[in-house]
Amino acid sequence: MEGEIPLSIKNAEVERLVAELAGLEGVSKTEAIRRSLLDRRARLGGGSGRARRGERFLRYLREEVWPAVPPGELGCRLTSREQDELLGYGPEGV
Repeated sequence: MEGEIPLSIKNAEVERLVAELAGLEGVSKTEAIRRSLLDRRARLGGGSGRARRGERFLRYLREEVWPAVPPGELGCRLTSREQDELLGYGPEGV
């Protein structure tokens, strides 16, 4: 990122919390801080609760779900049969 400035944390508790959070999420300390700040900003920001929930959900999809989908599968639609199978529908219903 252009103009990136290093951040120096000089608080043992903050360092411990960041390391713990990064470990729980399986991400770098920088990514754990970024996600926490985005989440906090969303909670403090304006707009309706529904809009903030929608933003958080989209962020979750972008950051957690979509990167885990195999490249050949992303964007592919399920057939009606595949949808029924996932929902547990069969010839006799549920």
